[in-house]
Amino acid sequence: MRAVVIERPHEAAFREVEPPECGPGDVLVRSRLAGVCRTDLEVLEGELDRRWVTYPCVPGHEWSGVIEQVGEEVSGLAPGDRVVCEGFCYCGVCRHCRAGDTNLCERYDQLGFTRGGGYGELVLAPRRVVHKLPENVSLAGAVLIEPASVVFRGLRRALPEPGEAVGVVGVGTIGALSIVLARLFAPAAIVAYGIREAELELARRLGATETVDVSGGAAAHAGELDLVVETAGAVPAVELALGLARTGGRVVALGIAGAGRELRVAADTFALRDLALIGSVGYTTADWSRVVELVGAGLVELEPVIAARLPAERFEEAFRLMAESDGVAGRILLEHG
Repeated sequence: MRAVVIERPHEAAFREVEPPECGPGDVLVRSRLAGVCRTDLEVLEGELDRRWVTYPCVPGHEWSGVIEQVGEEVSGLAPGDRVVCEGFCYCGVCRHCRAGDTNLCERYDQLGFTRGGGYGELVLAPRRVVHKLPENVSLAGAVLIEPASVVFRGLRRALPEPGEAVGVVGVGTIGALSIVLARLFAPAAIVAYGIREAELELARRLGATETVDVSGGAAAHAGELDLVVETAGAVPAVELALGLARTGGRVVALGIAGAGRELRVAADTFALRDLALIGSVGYTTADWSRVVELVGAGLVELEPVIAARLPAERFEEAFRLMAESDGVAGRILLEHG
């Protein structure tokens, strides 16, 4: 089979690799489409802690496909079924998994990082992370179930109330999906904050009631918003989010800034403002299942967040578009022939 392989930091190729072998409890899936995430660029640049990635690496933790083969112990799935797979291949037996927090599994193992992901033509996954797609959900839209599940978990923990004013800081894919999913909770307003007109235009198309360009440092509605979702993964973005939330409000931190980037705030920032800061990483299998249901019911549309589709062999072009400051707004997908 063919795959995009990051051999080691700064070195990648689209080449032939050995196909995985399907074990008794496994599902072998033919990947059709895979999203290009900024984390994939960090794998290419060697910026992730080596605990989280194994080289050579076949990336692709956001992807969809069609079942090629199922193991003899697998039930409920068959070749030809269209599916999506959770990235976290959780163990199911550690204390976190038993509590339902599969995103915090003590035995870290993830498609696209320690296991081959959707940038390869064939992907091997344990049965417990494979979800059959509803008939009305396209394979393209299904790619975004992974990042949508990340957003859904953060929003679920923040307990949005109808009629609240919601802010979204950063309009990359996670920010765009935050706008899409926030609409489920009937907010009075969704204010999107970004630094490029292309992403602000995307925010408006997705349902933001107001957009604010913060490239010049200005930020409307400081201290006024009930709930702020920070998605940019940068220290200034977190600082902005904290300043936008009202007294008694909540801030959900979804962005990951990376090692060496420190946030300094006054010690009384949270106590005196009665402010809740909610950190959220990944998704649980319950969150994933709920997002599949919402998309299948037509309550959430993910395809409008897709910006472009390129053949998998043109992965370098896709990476370049993702990295450019004036690149496309929305998710780029790689497509296997």
